[in-house]
Amino acid sequence: MLRERWDVISRRRACGLVMSVDLRLIAKVCGPRISPWNRTARCRRLGCPGIVDFQAKAPGMASHEPLQTPWPE
Repeated sequence: MLRERWDVISRRRACGLVMSVDLRLIAKVCGPRISPWNRTARCRRLGCPGIVDFQAKAPGMASHEPLQTPWPE
């Protein structure tokens, strides 16, 4: 995703906070094989105990789409 220049954001389910995701920093901290697909994280808004979902826009896409896919059976 980093190499292909995907634009990744996090979006809070309840409070609506939208933040840009730094894929380079995530790869540095968590390792280059980490993936935001089917993951959530804590909201970064002060005082918000909620969860954010990740969304991405690949080159050529018109808008961000959730990074969710059904798990294989």
